Amino acid sequence: MTRSQKFGRLLQVLERCSESIVYHDEIVNAVQRIRRMDSIMSPLEFRPYGVFDDRIHVVDLIAKEYLEKASADVQHLIPVDVDADGNCLYHSVILLMNDPTLTASELRVRTITELVINEAFYSNMYTHRAGLIDITIKAICKNRTYSRLYEICALCSVLKCNIRSVYPEIDFRADMAVMNSIYTPITPIIANYEVAILWSSVWKEMHVRAANNNVWSPNHFVPLLAPNQQYDFDHNNQLLLSNAKTPEKKTFKNNAVAQIRIPEFESSPNRRVRSDINIENEHNKATSPIAIEQAQANIEEEHENRLSLLRERARLRRVNQTEEQRQDRLAKDRERARSRRRNETDNQY
Repeated sequence: MTRSQKFGRLLQVLERCSESIVYHDEIVNAVQRIRRMDSIMSPLEFRPYGVFDDRIHVVDLIAKEYLEKASADVQHLIPVDVDADGNCLYHSVILLMNDPTLTASELRVRTITELVINEAFYSNMYTHRAGLIDITIKAICKNRTYSRLYEICALCSVLKCNIRSVYPEIDFRADMAVMNSIYTPITPIIANYEVAILWSSVWKEMHVRAANNNVWSPNHFVPLLAPNQQYDFDHNNQLLLSNAKTPEKKTFKNNAVAQIRIPEFESSPNRRVRSDINIENEHNKATSPIAIEQAQANIEEEHENRLSLLRERARLRRVNQTEEQRQDRLAKDRERARSRRRNETDNQY
């Protein structure tokens, strides 16, 4: 059994535990057993990418629009496209780490383990910001469940790095600083690096508001990388700095708006007035027939572009995968086929 298969099985065990009436006790017991698996639970060596590489990275244009509404000191960074399947926070870490053996299932299992082991600490620190921790742990046990603040905090210790949480200043709230913070590992862990993660959406702001009562909320995470910089000397041997052009694409990651659960904050009066005006303006744009027709055309185009990109990614993965990875993929394909046959049989009866 491969490493990825082992963590996939462990996550399935944790998900079954989360469905129990006494789910918290079941999860804690499972975590205690997982901790003793020294062969796979040794600490991760996290050495993140720091710079955008146009050979392997693609700009997320929708996230780029949201980044323009974030703090000015991060707007020079580049949001990189990752899959929007509910594991986007973990995909962001995998992209930063550039480790083909690391999976979202492994990061989920490690995050759950960290939250359970240090549950009292995280509860005391973040319950007032992010809600009850036991409910969060239960949710994380289900694969492809969208992430929240607790997971960012726990990943700091899992990866031994600081994570800068970047949240767009949309519908500004008084406690928005909570979402725009640098989170650190728990003591005595020392951070070796710092990475940045953007709270984003798979929809443009106008589309989110149109489908969500004129309220914007995130449902996606993307990693932020520094722009690639090429250094050349001029004729006077002076160092010149030139930014390399980065590839961009139109993306549409899925056809449904799913909300990440985040704390409710009070809006400041001045910003609330401005937000209300902006919401009304966006509402008028979104509900006009021409705007709706144009938005639908954009959605279809973005969807087609997204499908083309996913097909190309799948082809490249198949070309570059090792024999172990190929066997792992074939095993998963067989399991999915068996599952479909079982479902078809059940439906017949």
